[in-house]
Amino acid sequence: MQKYKSSCIADEFEGWNEDTVYELDDGSKWQLISYKCSYAYYYRPSAIIWRDGERYFLEIDGISDKQEVREVSLNNKYGCL
Repeated sequence: MQKYKSSCIADEFEGWNEDTVYELDDGSKWQLISYKCSYAYYYRPSAIIWRDGERYFLEIDGISDKQEVREVSLNNKYGCL
């Protein structure tokens, strides 16, 4: 597994909840794709995206486990900015 990028969560982190999209300070958005539900509150925690082949995992500072995520497209549903 290789470190892909380091950043911070852009706002509040309220734990893992299926289908949640997490936005990083760099503007990238990552959607949780592993089934996990647990609550933890942190304001703007450090985050690392790890890459393992074609899979990506989000690690949050203070949380012991990484969760699988996928990057969400920056275009909206109408295909324009």
